[in-house]
Amino acid sequence: MEESRSETSAAGTSEEIIYTSLKFSQTPPLQAKARWERTAPCLWSAVVQGLAIGFGILSVSLATALIWKMNDSHPRCPEQWIAYRGGCYTFSKERRDWSSSQESCWAQGAHLLVISDTREMDLFKSIQTGCFWIGLSNSTGSGWVWEDGSKLNGMKVLSNSPVQQCVVLMKDHFQTSSCEFSAPWICEKSLR
Repeated sequence: MEESRSETSAAGTSEEIIYTSLKFSQTPPLQAKARWERTAPCLWSAVVQGLAIGFGILSVSLATALIWKMNDSHPRCPEQWIAYRGGCYTFSKERRDWSSSQESCWAQGAHLLVISDTREMDLFKSIQTGCFWIGLSNSTGSGWVWEDGSKLNGMKVLSNSPVQQCVVLMKDHFQTSSCEFSAPWICEKSLR
C-alpha cells in the first residue's frame, strides 16, 4: 500500500506543478498589455500622421494628373485662329483664286467657310469688312452647294452673271464672282 501512496503523492505534485506553471504563463501577457496601453497613443498618433501625409501626397498627385490630362484633351484652336461654337476660323491676308484658296485650307486640315445658320452668318457679317472666298459654288450648274455637300438653304446669292460660279462673302450678303478672281478667304475646321 505504501507503493500506491507514493504514486498518489507524485501525481499530486505533478498536478501542482502543472497548475503553478499555468498560473505563471498568464502573468507576462498582462504586463505586455499594460505596456501596449502606455505606448499605444504614441503609435496611433504616428500612424494617423503617416496616413494623412500619404493621402495628401496621393491627392496632390491625382489632382496634378487630372489637370494635366484635361489640358491635353481639351480641344483648342491653332494659334492665330478664332474659336466660335465648336469651330476654328482664320482669315487669310493674301489673295488667291477660289481653287487655290480651297487648297490652302485643305493644306491646314480645314476647308473654306461653310455657313450653316443665320447666327454664324451674323457673326461673319459683323467681323469682316471686305469680300472673302467661302466654300459655296455652283460648279455643276445644279444649284449652290457648300463644300461639305449640303445645299444652300434660306439665303440668297446675288449674281451679276450666270457664268460666275463661285461665291464671296461681302459685308452683308453672298455675291457671285468669277472663280479666277483673287480675294482673301476664310478657312474653317473643327476644334481639335
